[in-house]
Amino acid sequence: MIPFHSDTILRWACRSADYVFWAKFQGLFASSSGNEYKFADIWELRDGNFVTITNRYIDLPEWFDLHPSEVSGAAARWMIKRIEAGYKPSEPVDGPNIWRVFAGDRLAWVGPKRGGVESDNGMLGLVEFTENALVYGEPFDISGGFVTFGGFDGRQMSAEGARVCRAAWDAIKQAGIPRDSAVGGWRIG
Repeated sequence: MIPFHSDTILRWACRSADYVFWAKFQGLFASSSGNEYKFADIWELRDGNFVTITNRYIDLPEWFDLHPSEVSGAAARWMIKRIEAGYKPSEPVDGPNIWRVFAGDRLAWVGPKRGGVESDNGMLGLVEFTENALVYGEPFDISGGFVTFGGFDGRQMSAEGARVCRAAWDAIKQAGIPRDSAVGGWRIG
């Protein structure tokens, strides 16, 4: 388990047959034991894809603009300076290559074994968030007039892909209740 604290950034270089999925913490009062996590989303990745996980506003990509309602702490001071300098925010940025994860959520990266990355039963990384963070995938495709990233290409998931995704889901649930969880809206800083 990789703890994700404040002032942190992770970047994963992915390959074909890798998957990253997000499990959303449902809170201490989830309907029943064993249901503390809900599947939120999954990306099927390809050679050359990168997944970046950060809660540092300075590490956000150029194309992503934080909305004033999405900042706290040091980022709030930075946002005030931006607004005073003339920044006029629109709606918060959203897209298929962006996940706003909350403290308490978990993110699993699974795929085939490779040199330089430890693997345990297909698990390449399992992150538990103690702080809110932005997860974004690159490069994204803008052909056809809309942004795509991490989508399934219509073929059936391989038996090995299904196996490692099940193993990751089991690991997420077996890790138990997180020590930290978010309350309220998504903010970083």
